[in-house]
Amino acid sequence: MDKKIPLFSLVEPSEMQELVSLLQPVSLEPGQVLFRENTAGDGMWILDEGAEVSISQTRGKRPVVIANNRGGESVGEMALIDGGPRSGAAVVTQGGSAHYISAANFRALRDAYRPAAFKVMRQLCKELCSRLRVTSDRVSPPQAQTAQPSQPPAAGRRATEAEVNAFAPFQSLPKVVKLALCQKLQSVEIGPGQPICSEGERGEHAFFLRSGAVRVTRNGKTLQQLGAGAMFGMVSVIDEGRRSATCIAEGPAHLLSLSKRDFDNLFLAGNRFAFQMVDLVSRQLVAQLRSTNQLVSGLGSTTQERQAQGDAL
Repeated sequence: MDKKIPLFSLVEPSEMQELVSLLQPVSLEPGQVLFRENTAGDGMWILDEGAEVSISQTRGKRPVVIANNRGGESVGEMALIDGGPRSGAAVVTQGGSAHYISAANFRALRDAYRPAAFKVMRQLCKELCSRLRVTSDRVSPPQAQTAQPSQPPAAGRRATEAEVNAFAPFQSLPKVVKLALCQKLQSVEIGPGQPICSEGERGEHAFFLRSGAVRVTRNGKTLQQLGAGAMFGMVSVIDEGRRSATCIAEGPAHLLSLSKRDFDNLFLAGNRFAFQMVDLVSRQLVAQLRSTNQLVSGLGSTTQERQAQGDAL
């Protein structure tokens, strides 16, 4: 096992042993059912060369094959994030060897804030974002972009410790982590009606809303309203993709802004905040991917549609 496995591409050689110790070699037989749809997720498989697994989902009353995974690819990886119900079924179509990682063992690495675990999760985020964008586009196809990209909010001043402490999601962070954030976060004031980020542009900043309200739109349609304590824009910072929606200040708003470069530096330094953001975003992505899968199956609601379209920011 090495960096040829996409999920391990960010993991340094010195960190790899922690992952290798989790790998359980298994033999897969043709026709073997690895898991069924809606059963609890307890782990994932990394396929060796020669092995193939078919992934299917129920669409209406019939199962439909949505993917065929082969050597080097993973199966059931969402279980490593939240252990929730499987979004599809997996059946071995060509036998071979594989390696299994139990969700419980991987969770132990996460709970200990080991960098290798969060580097795997960041790669998972990229894969989940890709799937979510494809599925969201099936629910609501994107329109040609006519609006000009937003101007990035004017550079503010460095955030104070009091501002970081006052943001509810940050309050449980250790003091040393908060101090590191003060060195990276910018405090920015936004005027009414000002675009903060635009659909289709590259995500260069994540935002944390201290006060005010932000409207999230896609294709000119309002998806949701965000209030104080909300975080947005982090997905594109983590997965380096394009914004899936536009965010506009409804009135005067006070934001804390974190650049992609500063997030990457915090992540590489092993900062707990960066790890917690990857954990939070990965859970959000899994939840939204399940929602969009239900929509494609004809089981979802209008509320789910709005959330699915807006959460890949």
